[in-house]
Amino acid sequence: MGEYLQEKYYLITFKILQKEYYTFWYTDDNDGFLLDKNGALKSFQTKEEAITFAKKEGFLLDTDELLISSSILKKIKIKKIDCNLILNHWNIFSDIAYSINCQFIGDNRNKKIIQQIYKKLFYGCNIFLKEGEKPYHPKWSKKEKRWIYIVMKNGLHILSKG
Repeated sequence: MGEYLQEKYYLITFKILQKEYYTFWYTDDNDGFLLDKNGALKSFQTKEEAITFAKKEGFLLDTDELLISSSILKKIKIKKIDCNLILNHWNIFSDIAYSINCQFIGDNRNKKIIQQIYKKLFYGCNIFLKEGEKPYHPKWSKKEKRWIYIVMKNGLHILSKG
């Protein structure tokens, strides 16, 4: 008899123009977002409503909350790019696009610069840094920063569709 592994859900807070929405991102063999009966992101106006729903549905809910905010666009314009912050947004936007069946520019495999930026962001998180190694801090050209901005703006647009 096969063993069933329960999907793990994460509470995601979307903050768009100072208004917050709460929804659930799940991870298992596939990652995605919980949708309502109309195919839009299932969202709640308060954290309490979201948690009550999760308990009622029996979700295995991770207590770490992730904030995805439209303020990311302002943060890109500063000199230092926060690789973890940008990569988290990028991956969440990718999963939203997948969930609601939209094209996300950040997933474009034919645009070489997008793939190069993603790699720099990934390695800039220093996930595989070994003891004694110097952390990698990518240098960003104006063109790369512009593309990061375009990708994040596209992700926020997809979020607004969802």
